Amino acid sequence: MSTRKSPNLAEWVKAAFKAYYSRASSLVEEPSEITQREFAFAFFDRPGMHRHMVFRDAAELRGFVARSVPRHAYYSSAYYRYPDAERMDEKVWLGADLVFDIDVDHIDTPCKALHDSWQCPKCGASGKGFVETCPKCGYENVKRKTWVCETCINVARDEVIKLVEMLTGDFGLSSDEVHVVFSGHRGFHVHVESEVVKELGQDARREIADYVRGMGLEPEAFTVPGPRRTLRLVAKPEDPGWYGRVARSVLDWILSLDEKSAALIARGRRVRTLVRLAERLRGRAQSADWLEEVELTRAEWLRLLSLVSRAEGAHIDERVTIDVKRLIRLPGSLHGKTGLRVSRLSLYELENVDVIREARVFGDDEIMINAVNVPQKALDVELQAKAAVLKVPLYLLVYLVANGAEIGVLESPPIRLASGI
Repeated sequence: MSTRKSPNLAEWVKAAFKAYYSRASSLVEEPSEITQREFAFAFFDRPGMHRHMVFRDAAELRGFVARSVPRHAYYSSAYYRYPDAERMDEKVWLGADLVFDIDVDHIDTPCKALHDSWQCPKCGASGKGFVETCPKCGYENVKRKTWVCETCINVARDEVIKLVEMLTGDFGLSSDEVHVVFSGHRGFHVHVESEVVKELGQDARREIADYVRGMGLEPEAFTVPGPRRTLRLVAKPEDPGWYGRVARSVLDWILSLDEKSAALIARGRRVRTLVRLAERLRGRAQSADWLEEVELTRAEWLRLLSLVSRAEGAHIDERVTIDVKRLIRLPGSLHGKTGLRVSRLSLYELENVDVIREARVFGDDEIMINAVNVPQKALDVELQAKAAVLKVPLYLLVYLVANGAEIGVLESPPIRLASGI
């Protein structure tokens, strides 16, 4: 059989989506204040995004989804007086949830070498793994083919946990106001629904985005002047917010400091000075008092704080948080590039469940396929990427087709939902 994608597989994926929505439309969740939300959909057989739709209640929304079988389903993070108005200035904005998007697409995870590839349209260079610019010519708009696996999801999950801890700890929001949703693809959305944030404008949301990312950490906020034009840390590990994060990070830095890591902070003879300081401190019983003896120049503190912000800050897409009129994926709907369910997770589930397994809605019957350039790993399955014929579970077949893999099936695939759906 030809290795080109079989022409009926796209229709098969649409039929699979229809089977899910026909049987499980009750899993599609209505957002709060549903009558004040704009809805938007992309379909399998119609181009573009269909927007400015409204629904009176959950039953009407679920009935529409079951009949129309969308490939993607969204609702507005904003509340409007007239959400069905086609001009944005006629909708009358009433407020918006505070939304965060965490996506591993721009994080260099170790698994990308197994499943992502890139090609530079300018010089023709290509390779595996993660690049932001062409390593050969520096061209910024490289073409990337990306896939998702369980390692990607676990990296994103860690970022969400950091973010939730900031929202509940630093900002004092209750766990009832913070909602985590697996996007169905490469990350998570975190929604804050609270009157405290509802009317915040873009500038205030930008400040929040900068805070959770650890942007603009200044040495003077955490130090006092020390001897010989140095600055000495005064933040303590038990301090709240970024003061505690900085202090704990500096303590960890001392415990593992060697010449290589010191060279990231210091220059010239200062590298060896810092290594000797760390060795002297480690020769005593570990104590937070060590921190009072860490004396760095302002330039060294700036470099260290930059490393701390990257390690301790949450890797969010700040554009989503700043946007007060964002369309966000509808929980319970399917993601059109994966066939996985957009799944709401409790904070306990976020830390303890297998996210991909939780989001799978199609069965695990094994199907024989032939393939070209499939990744070595996709979702929770290891693949023999160089094999001409592969046996894959049904849910993975949906994902491969939906995400544009060059495959053909060697047998007619059934449409079967996972048990419990």
